Amino acid sequence: MSGKARSAAPIRYVGFILMILIVVLIVAFVLENQELVGVQFLGWLMPKLPVSLYMLLSLLIGLAVGPLFSWCASLRKYRG
Repeated sequence: MSGKARSAAPIRYVGFILMILIVVLIVAFVLENQELVGVQFLGWLMPKLPVSLYMLLSLLIGLAVGPLFSWCASLRKYRG
């Protein structure tokens, strides 16, 4: 086994352990935030859902919209 293959294995384990830790933290967050809330946004009344679901949905929307804005800004900068 080459030295390069040996050094890649521990990094893979660290990534796997970090992924498991993140999943455990998300599950703990969801289990701790089960209170039902109703959200009103721009006159729309959303159904009553757990706080954790609204938080995770807003996180996912932010993760999708953030790179989109960055991409648009880079296009604008590239075009001059």
